[in-house]
Amino acid sequence: MQAKLLGVMKVNFTNSQNEAVQGTNLFVAFQDEAVEGLRCEKFFLKDSIALPKNTKINDVIDIIFNFKGKIEKVEQLN
Repeated sequence: MQAKLLGVMKVNFTNSQNEAVQGTNLFVAFQDEAVEGLRCEKFFLKDSIALPKNTKINDVIDIIFNFKGKIEKVEQLN
């Protein structure tokens, strides 16, 4: 899925089961046929999946999902 990167927020906390949660929230906008204009969403990246180096706000990225719907890889397109 191609999307425009709108924001990045680091996440680091302990949940109610005392598990450490670390990663990055990505805020993106993308085309969706059910929405007039662009649809905005937030996606969570585990620490094991990183944004490509030199990725900046407003860059177009390609988010690749696995068969379970979890993000597997993020690539920079421009």
